[in-house]
Amino acid sequence: MLPTKITFMAITNQFPGDSGWIYVDVPKKYTTALKTIRSSWGMFPISVSINKTNWETKLMTKKGGNYFIALKASIRLAESISVGDKLRISFCLFPNI
Repeated sequence: MLPTKITFMAITNQFPGDSGWIYVDVPKKYTTALKTIRSSWGMFPISVSINKTNWETKLMTKKGGNYFIALKASIRLAESISVGDKLRISFCLFPNI
């Protein structure tokens, strides 16, 4: 069973290519639980928090089935995030999944 709010530490990564997305991986212990309640296409609507910045997005899957959270430019700018930074990140699944 998943907790209501999931909080973890993660290091930011970037998908290959000049314009590859910057993201954090969701720890595998949560991936296993998420797979049991998978929504269509494996994406989950979520509410995310990093420090003082909050936003709504989707939890997405990578090849191999692990989940990640993409960090769009406006979020990275607001929190001064770069590739390789260690972040404390929290997210909640929307209740209607």
